[in-house]
Amino acid sequence: MGTIDRCPRRKYHGLLTVREPGVGEPLNTVAEVEEWLSLPDGVEVGLHSYEWGDAIEPKGIDYLTRFEATPRWTYAVSGITLTRELWLEERVDAVWIRYSIEGLTQPIRLRLRPLIRCRPIHDLTFANPFLNGEIDVEHGKCLQIVMQPYKNVPPLVASLHGVAGSFHADGHWYEGIHYAWERERGYDDREDLFTPGELRVQLDHDGTFGIRLGTERPASHEPQVLSTVLSPHRSFVQELEDAADAFLVELEGNRTGVIAGYPWFGEWSRDALIALPGLCLARNEVGKALDILESLAIRREKGLVPNIPASGDVPSNGEAIDASLLFIRATALVAKRTRSQRVTALQQTCFELIERIADGADPRVRIDDDGFLFVEHGPWALTWMDALVDGRAVTPRQGYAVDLNALWLFGLQSAARWAKRLHPELSQKWTETAKKLSDHFEERFWLQDQGFLTDTHDGHHPDGKLRPNQLWALMLPGMPMEKSHRELALQRIREKLLTPVGLRTLSPDDPDYQPFYRGGQRERDRAYHQGTVWPWLLGLYADAVAAIEGTARATSEMMPVLAALSAHLRTEGCLGQIGEVFDGDAPHRPGGAPAQAWSVSEVLRVAKLASP
Repeated sequence: MGTIDRCPRRKYHGLLTVREPGVGEPLNTVAEVEEWLSLPDGVEVGLHSYEWGDAIEPKGIDYLTRFEATPRWTYAVSGITLTRELWLEERVDAVWIRYSIEGLTQPIRLRLRPLIRCRPIHDLTFANPFLNGEIDVEHGKCLQIVMQPYKNVPPLVASLHGVAGSFHADGHWYEGIHYAWERERGYDDREDLFTPGELRVQLDHDGTFGIRLGTERPASHEPQVLSTVLSPHRSFVQELEDAADAFLVELEGNRTGVIAGYPWFGEWSRDALIALPGLCLARNEVGKALDILESLAIRREKGLVPNIPASGDVPSNGEAIDASLLFIRATALVAKRTRSQRVTALQQTCFELIERIADGADPRVRIDDDGFLFVEHGPWALTWMDALVDGRAVTPRQGYAVDLNALWLFGLQSAARWAKRLHPELSQKWTETAKKLSDHFEERFWLQDQGFLTDTHDGHHPDGKLRPNQLWALMLPGMPMEKSHRELALQRIREKLLTPVGLRTLSPDDPDYQPFYRGGQRERDRAYHQGTVWPWLLGLYADAVAAIEGTARATSEMMPVLAALSAHLRTEGCLGQIGEVFDGDAPHRPGGAPAQAWSVSEVLRVAKLASP
């Protein structure tokens, strides 16, 4: 990922990031390949850019005439047109850069200089004596240079294709490159990059050639590519399906997993389970949905689904009681699509989850005498609103949380129905618990004066906050709510939370409302769920509208929202993707991870609802 002007402004910007088993965090390996055109009159033109303190040099954007989101850059220099295209090789950690030259009337020289990092994505690199700058140059069907920058990281292989060239080794560090957007966020913003040397190409006539950078030698001279093409002739649904493919990955152990977001998220169970209906079921990928659920089932901790499952050297994180509840909901959705033995096994897992929750497998969670799920008070955040500042939850949702109890009730009802044949005694117990909870649900959460469901209740008093979490109680089947109350709550959400790009996490009328998601880490964490807009909530909202007011109303209401998000996908953030969050106030500037799985998946579900 990077910028249109090719001036890196975040430490995450780069050409190649790889996930190496056993290493932990993804490794940002190749930062850039510089292009220097040596013209016949002796002028040297660089087509890239870096920020050096207060200056940006070189200024490749001065020669940029066109950018296309494939991505493709077109430069014009002294009557010469150079086009640069990026391609990702399928199922291989490799990126291709294809160059096309037009307008040559006499020979010119092109110098290609790779710059490398080989560090975890959240770190920065500085000039050091530990980097191994030795280069192996290999000549065969193509020119290849191979280096092993550090122990215990993959090698780097650069190969030249479609043109003859030579390699000039002059390994040295570029010191003091600055990243403006890191500085804005209050992070360290300076880095050093290493270059092993440059590939030199003599160009005598118009033509096309390329360079490949990867962790293995190329199997062929032509890439099998993955490319998201943003074309005016492709529908928004088609573009979202292309975007969705980026999050379904093959993990070690032949497991299918979901990457929560790029560039800094890994596997998150909660995100995977919310995203699963859109990533898999909406695309008729039932087998992949089963793979994901089975992968999560075998990595339970204390019988529960962790927030972050253990993987390789990455330990698990158990800060999520909602992950287990979302697992049951996802299983129920899959069970509607297939009756295979795999589903039966997953239902058995759901039975175990219900029992483990009820038995207090997580000591911070208990089931009260009326069947409600209660989160004990403490410095933790066990729902998706999980931001912490100074070790305490920014959005404390202890006590009775409306979404947890709606999902818990749905889980009890589903498990009781599935268990009638195999576990009749458990079925009866869960049915009785579900009835007690149902009988008191509205009594616990309904705010008669305000006309919506309170977000949380501490056992004595409701918090009275208007948040989108109540949508679970509005859209899940079997919820014990009066029709008039559902209609009124939906209208309150429509009036205060719905925006053109998603739903606010808190009403703007609330004194805790934060209109903008910006500033340093602390400032952004304080705003994260205090008004910031999340696109993934559109899925819950559309389901609630369809359930209460009909599919036609849901479709018509979502059309302008989908138009706004289509423009976002095409023009801002990460092109071809939907970002994590937006500001609560207009113009709703995007922020957070520029490519988020549940944003894409739930918007895809809504788009398919609106465009069957």
